[in-house]
Amino acid sequence: MDIKGIIEAIRSGVPGIQILGQDVNRIDEEIETVATTLGFRVKEWNLGYGWVDFKTKRALKPDQDALLYQDLKAIADDDPTGRIYVIQNACSVLKDDIRAIARLQQELLRIKRHFKGQAAIFFVSKESIEFSELVDLLIPFSCSPLSLEQVDGIFDSLLQEYSVTVTTAVRNSLKSIFSGMERDRVFQIFETLNNKYKGTFPQESVGDALALKKRALSRSGLLELVDSQIDIGQIGGLERLKSWLRNKKHIIDDLTKAQSLGISAPKGMLLAGMPGCGKSMSAKAVSSLFNVPLFRLDIGSLMGKFVGESEANMKAALKVAEQASPCVLWIDELEKAFSGINGTGGSTEITTRLFGYFLTWMQEKPGAVFVVATANDITHIPPELLRRGRFDEIFYVNLPSERERKQIFAVKLNQLTLPPKGLDLAELATLSKGFSGADIECVINDALESLFRSNEPVLTQALIKKHIDLVIPISVVLKEKIAVYQALFEKLSLKAASLAEEDLENINTLSDSDAVSERENAASNEFIASEKLIQLVNDQSPFVRQAALKNPQCPFSALQQVVNRYCKFDFSKPGSWSNNEITKNEFELALQHPNMSGELILELHSKQLIDAQKLLSLAHKISFEERKKIFDLATIKLPRPVTAGTVQNILCFTGNIVKYNDVLIEIDNERGNTQKINASVDGLVVKVCVKTGETIHAGEQIAQILVPKGQGRIN
Repeated sequence: MDIKGIIEAIRSGVPGIQILGQDVNRIDEEIETVATTLGFRVKEWNLGYGWVDFKTKRALKPDQDALLYQDLKAIADDDPTGRIYVIQNACSVLKDDIRAIARLQQELLRIKRHFKGQAAIFFVSKESIEFSELVDLLIPFSCSPLSLEQVDGIFDSLLQEYSVTVTTAVRNSLKSIFSGMERDRVFQIFETLNNKYKGTFPQESVGDALALKKRALSRSGLLELVDSQIDIGQIGGLERLKSWLRNKKHIIDDLTKAQSLGISAPKGMLLAGMPGCGKSMSAKAVSSLFNVPLFRLDIGSLMGKFVGESEANMKAALKVAEQASPCVLWIDELEKAFSGINGTGGSTEITTRLFGYFLTWMQEKPGAVFVVATANDITHIPPELLRRGRFDEIFYVNLPSERERKQIFAVKLNQLTLPPKGLDLAELATLSKGFSGADIECVINDALESLFRSNEPVLTQALIKKHIDLVIPISVVLKEKIAVYQALFEKLSLKAASLAEEDLENINTLSDSDAVSERENAASNEFIASEKLIQLVNDQSPFVRQAALKNPQCPFSALQQVVNRYCKFDFSKPGSWSNNEITKNEFELALQHPNMSGELILELHSKQLIDAQKLLSLAHKISFEERKKIFDLATIKLPRPVTAGTVQNILCFTGNIVKYNDVLIEIDNERGNTQKINASVDGLVVKVCVKTGETIHAGEQIAQILVPKGQGRIN
């Protein structure tokens, strides 16, 4: 809340302050700060007890009914000098009380004319006050949900207060979950986690915190909270779309760092294409991939019967999404939501206004609300939504190819309680030409029902083939419409969500080329098949091997082969290095790869293939419990000879490796001279405890650093 702005408004003679928000205790604390700064006293009215003591909330007249119109006479009879009058739940109270509105108008005018800068009435409410008699006498201020920066300070103070230990990865995940929430809700979730995990928050605590946040946000009723258990690996095909989403995940996972580098939070994507081809499933998979809540917005359900009600519902719904950020906001069948804009008549005018507000919000939305819009008929989508800046990307989802149909059959069959074995999926994919993913799911469901009726033990090839013949695919049912869609998508040059068969075939063919440069290109391509990458990791050329190890999709089994084959070169013995031996650079690439496991890293350390310094740089891959066995936590403090100083420059960041005597921060000491504070150990920075501009004193923490056991604990 802008406390300074509120104080300036009151001093300039504004008689009424409207505070929008629902973080009750935080609002009370900040009103008290305003009153203390101005030297005012606070008196509160609420619907439960009428006039109450602001601090204790005890009724001043316990036996009297709370009637605002009648109780406002206390302000009229009072000398308001040096007073702040707080009206709680203002909108709820005033909407059915015209006389109270009129009396408040007179009291605000009285303060404005005769007690300018000496008093004010505060209206606290979740909703904006729109009464014409009052609106021109008020200035609105918001007690917005916590930002990432605010969460950072609150969360770290809670960790310290409750002596809770947590890894950097879990800390960052929890801070992202806590952002956009009210402070009291953060306290509640933190205490719930602490009661369950008793002083150490493991990775499982992230899922618990997310579930608690989902439960809290689902109460609004304006957005449908969708509980998605769909993993992105359960989607057959759509390689280009899945690769794009994985890249966005890196930004969502460490949004604070990304924004510090000038990278904006991802806006979202539009999926247009054939019905039943995975658009809705992809929307659900995005929330699982990003590990954030998924909300579904039904534009039609926001329509109200009163003037302005639809717009108010839209604003409230999008506000809930902002509070939930980072989150995924799914808008299904977008073309129906905004059909008929710019037309005439009541409903189309409302839709046009909603569309305008939505466009503005998409362009300027705060927080990390990732919008996934899906549409079948792109011809009915307003062109304003298709221009760059609204969505990060627009993908076209076509009917699955034969390769993708094979993947879909594999995914659907493997999800069964008793997955059938020995099926010829290639034949099933060939026979199901023109089928959508939904059609294939229908085939399997029908086959299962037939299996149940006949009391047979497992699905067979013949049974599935029989039901393929019985299903009329969408390509036949909607033949003419699909032809129109395909022509339009080609005309608009939309990015295909799937890779063309010839593209994949060319990539995999290059992996068998005699030319080293072509095999190297194939090894670098993120769409190459996993089995080809395993083959190229064992290539004769070190250039090809390194390209394969740099590929984000390189499987763990290939990485394991590399590190197991690596041997340090013994310079005391004669011999030379042959091309087919694993180089130190390849060993390093395998260690740093995202798919490398902490267990294998610890095994290599026990074999003395990794020294303490290298182990520190890989600590983020090691589980919290394993870290405690091999590392100590060193706390670096401002040395006692320095009485105090103001932090001018921070040169270390979370995740940095620092060595003894590296500069951590620069301060202006008590004499006004610049002084450097150095690291007293080698280690990995897990927490920076100071901020630029902050004054710190001797003995206060500067940073917490992981150090290998035996190096010493610094306190």
